[in-house]
Amino acid sequence: MADPNELRIALRESLPAVDQAGAADTRRPAFTFVPPSHAKALDVDSSVVEGIRGAGKSFWWAHLASPEHRRYIAAAFPDIRLGSAIEVAQAFGAQSVSTGAPSPDVLAALLKSHPARAIWRTVLAHNAGFGAPFPTSTKWSDRVQWVGEHPEEFDELLRAKDTELDAKGQSLVVLFDALDRLADDWATIRPLSRALLQLALDVRSTRRIRFKVFLRPDMLQDREIIGFPDASKLLARKADLRWQRADLYALMFQCAANAAHGGAAFRQLATEATGQAFSSEQQGWLLPRALRSNEELQERLFEQLAGKAMASGPSGYKRGKPYTWLVNHLLDGLGQVSPRSYCAAVRHAADHTPADAMTTLHFRAIQAGVQAASKIRVNEVTTEDYPWIEFVMQPLRGKVTVPCAASEFERLWKDAETIERLTDQLVQTTAGVKLPPQSLGRGASGLLDDLQSLGLIERLRDQRIQMPDVYRIGFGFGRRGGVKPLR
Repeated sequence: MADPNELRIALRESLPAVDQAGAADTRRPAFTFVPPSHAKALDVDSSVVEGIRGAGKSFWWAHLASPEHRRYIAAAFPDIRLGSAIEVAQAFGAQSVSTGAPSPDVLAALLKSHPARAIWRTVLAHNAGFGAPFPTSTKWSDRVQWVGEHPEEFDELLRAKDTELDAKGQSLVVLFDALDRLADDWATIRPLSRALLQLALDVRSTRRIRFKVFLRPDMLQDREIIGFPDASKLLARKADLRWQRADLYALMFQCAANAAHGGAAFRQLATEATGQAFSSEQQGWLLPRALRSNEELQERLFEQLAGKAMASGPSGYKRGKPYTWLVNHLLDGLGQVSPRSYCAAVRHAADHTPADAMTTLHFRAIQAGVQAASKIRVNEVTTEDYPWIEFVMQPLRGKVTVPCAASEFERLWKDAETIERLTDQLVQTTAGVKLPPQSLGRGASGLLDDLQSLGLIERLRDQRIQMPDVYRIGFGFGRRGGVKPLR
């Protein structure tokens, strides 16, 4: 029988402390898991990759650029088309310092005298390693100036580079991420993003050069970004970073099996519970194929860690089984769960399970883990993505129990004059980088539509409003029989 405390150490040590979507490849390759649905996202020919916050956009931006991680992915996940004949260059991303693309401050200065398209063509030239007559100057302003003044020479150098790569049988992939950080105002982000996507479409006419742009869903819904000719040709090949329940558990098992402390105990437990043996390779231990997708086997293993019910005693089964309960309570209104939320919940549960507990994860600690994950999720969406959401939720805190009629939201907003105050605030801060609610002009009903499109609320068949636990708990909404909201 494995020691629960040893297994807790394995979970605490191996699961990423923040999320799997870090912008640096500091973790060992063996902690990497590629969900089957992500195969298309990693494919060289997928130029646009969509993912919610925490789904892994920055993670893949970093790991695709690491030869060590690419080799591991190619060996551990042979279904992924990620051979050795690929050159990867990091252009713009979430890193603080980059030589692959201008920083936001430099972009702002360049835009005063150069079109966005010329800037991105220069970024392509730089990352593709164009030779003379492309300038050797290290200043972006000199490079952009040359590209803008020599369009024919640029095209000739691009064709030459494509021919060179084709002769070698190699492909070049230039990566872009964190486009919401391109500037400090949305009025600048939009044209920059639009020009980048247009160029991503243009380079598809080459044989061996591709852009791979990681984007949030809201940016791909913005007509000012995607409203250019033939955008549909680019978006038709869009890949989604979606995580199914089996993918999330496979990620956890892959990480735990490779933990320096407790990893051996976890691998033994997994083999005893499921009959599936881990195989080893140079970089670490590989999750058995059956445990990557077989939910029956996954649940059998997770029962060994968390028990069979989300409560004690004979009535415990009415509360649900830990395997399904955990993921169900992390779903947003669009039916998605980010690995960031999932890993935060499991790590918190491992940290807060009593040392004398019979199971590795106590059901009350799992509930507390969901509360912690909700707090993180709400903080992200209100401070980093959409500050207006906190503004419209504040009058509702502690006063709403879902599901409820839409009129309950409308009444509380009317009492607090929320719509009027928000409209005035947005007028005063029109330069803000964060997207305002697109349907605010339709009042409370439009605001509810915006919250629904972002996955914060759902409309039931009878048109009542429901809020998923991953947001409800952090926003302080009640729900009969649900996990207690944070106060």
